Amino acid sequence: MSPRRHLADLRGRRQDLGIGVRDMASGLGVGLGRLLAMEDGTATEEDRTFYRTWLSRIEGWSAGERHLQLLGASAGRRFRPSPSRR
Repeated sequence: MSPRRHLADLRGRRQDLGIGVRDMASGLGVGLGRLLAMEDGTATEEDRTFYRTWLSRIEGWSAGERHLQLLGASAGRRFRPSPSRR
């Protein structure tokens, strides 16, 4: 996790990772409105937990893995939960 951000600052954590809001929504397989609700705190606790879990996973990926996953998200594919073994 970025040392500059609090765990609850979901939007800030995403921004620190350099991931655009549309790519994040695509990678998570959720609509843009749902993602924005998670970031602004109006989503259910279940949705916010889902998002926090994914942010933690993404923060643990290497730069190369993050790049590959984001290329996929930009093409409309969901993130894979475990790093690729290339």
